[in-house]
Amino acid sequence: MSMGEFTRRKQRSDNVRSIDALSLEEGVVRPPPVDLEAPQSRGGRRSERVVGDIVAAADLVLIALASLLAKWIYIDIRLGGQPANEPYLAAGVLAAVVAVATFRSRELYRLSTLRRLRGQTLRILGGLGVAAVILLTAGYLLKVSADFSRGWMIIWFVLNVTLVALSHGVAAHFIGSRAPDRFFQRNIAIYGSGDIAFGLIEHLRMMNEHHHVVGVFDDAAQGPAARLAVSGGVGELIEHGKLAHIDEVIIALPLGEEQRISDLLMQLSVLPVDIRLCPALATLRMRSLGIVNYGGVSVIELARRPLDGWAPIIKLVEDRLLSALGLIAVAPLMLLIAIAIKLDSKGPVFFRQRRHGFNHTIIRVMKFRTMHVTEDGPEIRQAVKGDPRVTRVGRVLRSTSLDELPQLFNVLMGEMSLVGPRPHALAHNEYYEVLLEQYANRHKMKPGITGWAQVNGHRGETDTPEKMRKRVEYDLYYIENWSLWLDIKILLMTPFFGFTGRNAY
Repeated sequence: MSMGEFTRRKQRSDNVRSIDALSLEEGVVRPPPVDLEAPQSRGGRRSERVVGDIVAAADLVLIALASLLAKWIYIDIRLGGQPANEPYLAAGVLAAVVAVATFRSRELYRLSTLRRLRGQTLRILGGLGVAAVILLTAGYLLKVSADFSRGWMIIWFVLNVTLVALSHGVAAHFIGSRAPDRFFQRNIAIYGSGDIAFGLIEHLRMMNEHHHVVGVFDDAAQGPAARLAVSGGVGELIEHGKLAHIDEVIIALPLGEEQRISDLLMQLSVLPVDIRLCPALATLRMRSLGIVNYGGVSVIELARRPLDGWAPIIKLVEDRLLSALGLIAVAPLMLLIAIAIKLDSKGPVFFRQRRHGFNHTIIRVMKFRTMHVTEDGPEIRQAVKGDPRVTRVGRVLRSTSLDELPQLFNVLMGEMSLVGPRPHALAHNEYYEVLLEQYANRHKMKPGITGWAQVNGHRGETDTPEKMRKRVEYDLYYIENWSLWLDIKILLMTPFFGFTGRNAY
């Protein structure tokens, strides 16, 4: 079957219906209204882990600095002494590490705790008390306790309680009242319309947390078992996930529908979201990543977004910083390539082609023009060995991957990453999404200039489904095992294994 036939057969779903447009039958409850056609903001939500780590870092600094401030107040001013600062700072750092570890073990840095100052005071006193005991014990065992006065210790403890409580009060004020809800809002889509989904929605409402149910979906929402009006089936849920920002999908189905749940997990895996299960019973015969507790209601976590917490921030800094430095470094080379292209053949220097970016969004990827044609239509032929469309300069550029250098601009603009699955033309995506079951899962991360598949020899022409399948396997491995060190490894391997290859035409 030709690529054109595959393209014609692959149709998008009809317009997604709004919840408000659905008529309600007797006994069916309307979920919170949402306009499924309007994309929601992607820029406001902040990770709970990032917020907690920032507050923890502030506690570390305050507790350590309080030791120097107490020394200055009591030793330098009151007693008129001039001892070295280093021993007091070392004691403060030790106490800070112990206190923050104690705070974390008592869940002081959970967003639900940080939102309200009430309940934090006792945890702060307890954590600082443990730190003081550890400090006194260490001083006794090391026989240095005589070097630290009791007055300094008392003032240091009072300063710690005051400063940490004040900082947490500021954090609670910002998180609980001053910050817009979208900053910490977690958008949740629920699949299922029976008793489990109904109870889950009611519980989420009572929690008064930053959870927002964007819609309810079900392919079998008919009959007396349906408790909620739905906005469509799994197809509409996937389309909505591509248009709007969803953080999590909760499958609210009984464990007896194991095959249906397994099929749903496979279909929903194309979205860069957390997928969790809220079953009727406690166990399920499938791999889970753990149990997540919603104030007493347990749901099983089946899949996680590829990047969470600090990971997207680290990768953003990595991409912006290195792409900016890279553009400065290769600017002279890019100028020479541009001149060579203009002298070699007629046409523009750059070639822009529509490709899928993160979460299936369409971006225009920049490359140096290497052909006499600039194909960007429903059918695009991959370059083959001796392809007459390739120019003389283009042949050199393609064999060395120098034609990819303009994609540094895509990285700088936030559309691509330095490392990630290589983006393919839209026509190729539609072709292989039909042939390969997990092909679309590659779009759960930003596409990259280089990738794990490329440095392992899977680059160039993919004239058979098996070649593409191997490339997809390496891409999915990268997505599931991302780390900063893996990115560094790929970047270091790229000049030796990623720029050239026998399949690069």
